Amino acid sequence: MVLVFALAAGLCLQMSVLSNQVMGRCEAKDRAVMVAQNTAEVWKLNRGDGQKCAETLGGQWDADVWQIGYDDNWQEIDCSDAEYLVRAVSVVTNDPYLGRADISVETADGDCLFQVSVA
Repeated sequence: MVLVFALAAGLCLQMSVLSNQVMGRCEAKDRAVMVAQNTAEVWKLNRGDGQKCAETLGGQWDADVWQIGYDDNWQEIDCSDAEYLVRAVSVVTNDPYLGRADISVETADGDCLFQVSVA
């Protein structure tokens, strides 16, 4: 009987650890969606001017790419040490009056949590 209870306790512990991991990924994805949508709104507000976006949100603007890094608590840090990296890349279009950018939120491992295009 003790063996049965020990096995049941071990399974419950495993399920608890797994549920915490899944919850952490879901929270990161939810936060990534919010950050990407906020970035898209600021990008549209500034009419695709990455320098103004960098002044508004922080981060770095490098000609065609704006990026900002966050730690695991979603506090802004240097991009080289970031757990999450938000990047807006200007996309050249055939229409000179239409600006477009692809905004993505990625983990330090390069996994894309969320991506959205804004025009």
